[in-house]
Amino acid sequence: MDEATNKKTEIEHFFSTLQAKCDSYAHFMRLYESSLAPRFNLFDFIGPNENKLSEIIAFFLDPMASHGQGDVFLRIFLNMIGRSEGKEQDDKPLRKFLEAFENNLNGAVKATLTLEKATDLIETSQRRIDIELNIGNIGLAIENKPWACDQIDQVSDYNKQLLKRYGENRYLLIYLSGTGEPPSEESVAEKEREALTSSGHLKILSYREFITCVNRFKKDCRSERVRCFLQDFEDYLRIQFEGGMAMYEKDMIKEYILEDPKNLEIALAVSQIQTDIKEKLLNDLRGILHQKCPANITLDWGIDNFGGARYQSFSFKRDTWKKYKITFEFDGAQGRAFAYGVSKNARDDEEAKNIADIGGIDDKLGHGGKSLWWPWYRDFEPPYYDWSISREPWIEILNAAKQGESPLVNRIIGEVVRIAEVLDQMLLDDNGVSITDTPISG
Repeated sequence: MDEATNKKTEIEHFFSTLQAKCDSYAHFMRLYESSLAPRFNLFDFIGPNENKLSEIIAFFLDPMASHGQGDVFLRIFLNMIGRSEGKEQDDKPLRKFLEAFENNLNGAVKATLTLEKATDLIETSQRRIDIELNIGNIGLAIENKPWACDQIDQVSDYNKQLLKRYGENRYLLIYLSGTGEPPSEESVAEKEREALTSSGHLKILSYREFITCVNRFKKDCRSERVRCFLQDFEDYLRIQFEGGMAMYEKDMIKEYILEDPKNLEIALAVSQIQTDIKEKLLNDLRGILHQKCPANITLDWGIDNFGGARYQSFSFKRDTWKKYKITFEFDGAQGRAFAYGVSKNARDDEEAKNIADIGGIDDKLGHGGKSLWWPWYRDFEPPYYDWSISREPWIEILNAAKQGESPLVNRIIGEVVRIAEVLDQMLLDDNGVSITDTPISG
């Protein structure tokens, strides 16, 4: 047996044994489901959105909340913020703020927590900060971004509000990101973001980091009722932000891989070609979408560095739309933050500024976001939101390549057809001639 054949046999044995272990474990879980109920989770019924997640986070950080644990959870959260600070930057300003915050917490000053706090001290007073915790003359604010994209100047405006309310070095804005990506440049310019981070006024935190915090909440909680809720909350967050695999499945696979050096060697080899596999599947998706593209609409594929570049997109164009196109874009490396909508067909910000928005498009397409480049957009929901951790998009592309159909492909083409009909209504006159050379009003 030559070396290549031997290696192929080892790989086949690795995967067949792993599949057998997964099947055996699934059988075991079914046998004991009546007593363990491993698939039950309260959050399957809640289905929290961004606002509900903010309410839950605020509940645990509020020392006066009915969880009955006082400031235990808040202190764990503060400790995690300090420990997760990157080594590549000076963390003294942040640590100084955290020390001052904890000093107030140790004193007689009462902590006050507010949800949807209005930015009433700045000109854009219609904005709302998701969570703001005030303790004396010091403030801790959280902007919760599990899935949604930023609005124009959002983080910059929040900083202005907090600076006016508390003063220099007396506040911290935490940007809690589903993918761990920083706020977009439309939300806060890169130089301003770097300055805020280095001065200890802005901290970027991922949901993966926050999950470790929730795990600690659970361990230090003295109430069994609250602990059960925290367990469900942790499981829900892991499914949403760590790839949809239950903890017991991860432990079982990890144990098998570490049983033998050959298992580890194969697992590491597979991980090294993961990006190559995904790029091949993306190329398959490109071909499938090209075949299914509606009449008189062309696919413009712009994904060429999936593993590295942050912004990767593909668009659908029609000559009569001229300055607009239907775009699907990853707003993060490795396929994070997948969104779709109507974008401007521009080369740079200056050109985008000179292209009119499409007034009233929300009435036709439903509620969505808006930015300089996007007259209307909407984020995909899980499992299509974060392709860096979700298995479903990749499996569905493979199924589509083999069978010609999949829910993901149907969803993309369905949105193209729906949005195209609206663009035709709003951008063409009764004779089918483009009216996009003049400003559009709703």
